[in-house]
Amino acid sequence: MKRLLIIVPVYGSYRAFLKGLAAWLTARGWEVHVATNLTDAKVEADVAHLHDIAMPRGANPLQLLRASRSLTTLIHEVQPTVVHAHFSVGMLCLALARRVKGVRYLGTFQGMRFPLATGLSRWIFKLIECFSILRLDQCWVLTADDYGAVPKGVRKKCAIQEGYGFGCDTAHFDPARFSESDKAKLRSKLDISDEEFVFIYVGRLTAFKGFPLALEAFQQLRKERNDVHFLVVGEPDSQHPLDLPDLNLIPGVHPVGWQDDPAPFLAISNTMVFPSEREGMPVCLMEALSMGIPPIVYNARGGRNLVSNGVNGIVFEDLSESALCKEMLYAVALKSWSDMRAQCLKIRGCISDRRFYDYIERQLTQ
Repeated sequence: MKRLLIIVPVYGSYRAFLKGLAAWLTARGWEVHVATNLTDAKVEADVAHLHDIAMPRGANPLQLLRASRSLTTLIHEVQPTVVHAHFSVGMLCLALARRVKGVRYLGTFQGMRFPLATGLSRWIFKLIECFSILRLDQCWVLTADDYGAVPKGVRKKCAIQEGYGFGCDTAHFDPARFSESDKAKLRSKLDISDEEFVFIYVGRLTAFKGFPLALEAFQQLRKERNDVHFLVVGEPDSQHPLDLPDLNLIPGVHPVGWQDDPAPFLAISNTMVFPSEREGMPVCLMEALSMGIPPIVYNARGGRNLVSNGVNGIVFEDLSESALCKEMLYAVALKSWSDMRAQCLKIRGCISDRRFYDYIERQLTQ
């Protein structure tokens, strides 16, 4: 029996990014187990066997050691062929666990921390992430930026993953699924006319993902044009709290909270605004591109790997309110927007999650 243990710190991340992989592998004869933090999670029925491991989101040494001991016990019980950890915390927990003979230990960084950190934090993250690489049998990073930052002596155990991170469900995020009637109903519900331009933000409402900047830029733009709207699909993050105004009271802003399925909201949008400073390979951008929505992104890892300036979106350099507002104003006036939408749709095959599933299965069977 081929048996895989997936390690992912947050259950919501598993559900959003790896549940499809579990189903894909199960259909191909794998028995899939998942170690994740199920505390306070709304657990759904699953093809995988779920195991509750209290992995911390932050750097809590005691919790990390407890999680690593629990993982060691779980690996002995499950006896997987392969263990594959995702995200830096998941990889560190696995790296701290005792090795079990005959089991391959793999890991994927969904965006390394140390290349984007500064000062003492950079050295701490570098030590932790390099330690994780050396303790596992094989590791992957998503971009050449991260690969180039890894020290040469550590790089021998590291490779760049093929494709674009987790990819996205292009069959679901397909503009052809939404009729003009469907879109008109949702626009009407939100009090947005067909002629008005809609920006959308999808993700956690945090500073490093650029939400405050996007909100400020939109408010500045709204002073110049009252025919623009801003859909906000997401919720604040308790680990990275923000002092935000009441979004419902800001003209043109439509906060709809966290949505398990943002596709209908993408379908009525003209462009995504996502000025994030720290990403791996953002799935929300791939979902927008798959829907034919050209994004406006900051020139940072992840965004620049998916968006080519002037081809399938806009990449800007100056991380300021005025600079982003200028790009948003340009997007509203852009006459070649339909050309960019066409370019977005051309890469749907490249960003499909099926490509990710196939790649992972090949790595697991090597």
